Amino acid sequence: MKINIPTGYRADLADLGEGLNDLMADLEDIRDDVQDRLDEQDNEAMRTDIAKIDEALRLLAQAAELLDGEAE
Repeated sequence: MKINIPTGYRADLADLGEGLNDLMADLEDIRDDVQDRLDEQDNEAMRTDIAKIDEALRLLAQAAELLDGEAE
């Protein structure tokens, strides 16, 4: 069995990927809060914010996926 421990820049990429995952979790929490408020009070600005958050989450997920591939 071969154990592969990332070092140097690969470790940095792995750390960055983990950081992106943490950021996405925080952003998802914010999105949930905005969605709850939108359910209480319909507001076009909130709908726009949710769309922006969704796009940011999509891009962050894509970046995390790319970094995970690089860190292996």
